[in-house]
Amino acid sequence: MILEFPDYYETFQCIGSKCPDTCCAGWEVDVDPDSCEYYQSIQGPFGDRLRKALTIDGEDRYFPLDPAGRCPFLDHQNLCDIYKNLGEASLCQTCTEYPRYFMDIGNYEQIDMSLSCMELGRIFFSDTTPVSYVRTENNEEGEPLTPEDQQLLIEILALRNKAINLIQHPDRFFLSGWDAYMEDLKKIFALCQEAENASDEELAASRAFQRESYSDLYQCLSAFDVISDQWSSRLPWYRQIAAELDRSPEFLLHFLTQQSAEFFIWFRKLTVYFIYRYFIDTCIDQDPEIELCLLYRSLRSILLMLIAEKQHTAMDSPVSRDEFIYIAHLFSKEVEHDEENVTRIKGLSNQ
Repeated sequence: MILEFPDYYETFQCIGSKCPDTCCAGWEVDVDPDSCEYYQSIQGPFGDRLRKALTIDGEDRYFPLDPAGRCPFLDHQNLCDIYKNLGEASLCQTCTEYPRYFMDIGNYEQIDMSLSCMELGRIFFSDTTPVSYVRTENNEEGEPLTPEDQQLLIEILALRNKAINLIQHPDRFFLSGWDAYMEDLKKIFALCQEAENASDEELAASRAFQRESYSDLYQCLSAFDVISDQWSSRLPWYRQIAAELDRSPEFLLHFLTQQSAEFFIWFRKLTVYFIYRYFIDTCIDQDPEIELCLLYRSLRSILLMLIAEKQHTAMDSPVSRDEFIYIAHLFSKEVEHDEENVTRIKGLSNQ
């Protein structure tokens, strides 16, 4: 099997209790069948505690959150009691893999990490050089593909790589202007049009998301299944800023003129993150326009969120790296870990 992953993948290491937003709070911990069986076999008081906390509902196995919204095995120092009592090898698959994710299609496996992890965000945005990717192979065999599906995979990976190379072109990557970035984003859309061999009329119908106002975008954001209180508490901010952006183009221009050169590099890296992670979904969705919708809405959403955050702190100061990391993390946590929310931002659900 061919494995591909970004260069930052091998530099990540969990910082545990030092993390500013622990991944062991805010969502239930799914437990894989093998770990479930192992936890049920543990003897003594800690085994009793495991069995008491474990919920089995049909094929679902998980540790529900405690009243404070934390994993029942997360102690007051944000350390894991399972790890402390049974060792690292005892952690369930969810806890072992996060923030990593894996996408297998045929004999190809795409590997990446989620920006919902703030430590990954620190690594990702601290390096202002273009992302590079590593390919390797192992002896495992993937599921066989039909010739048609294999060809589609090849074409989608080629399109993904062209789009990443375009947004990270050495002559363009370090340009600090928003106009240059938007011009390159348009070129990515043109690449997809060329790959689809679609007419302007066909695209006008499928790319309705490009005509959305910020208030329309807010309606999408407000319809999400809420994962964290941090998200829900900020929704009134997003509604207010969306209305202001629709009312006054100068409002956005003023914000952009306050930003540092790194801000525009961070946005290019963010674009690369979404392209790498989601363009491969076309093999399932069968339409690259769906992934373009997710890309476009995600970038505009994060821009909206950044403006809202600055409006409630110090509007005339540049966005700091820590602020950018936090907002990217908040968006990723809310959207990328809930299939329904991913479906909504792809434009596949009106609910």
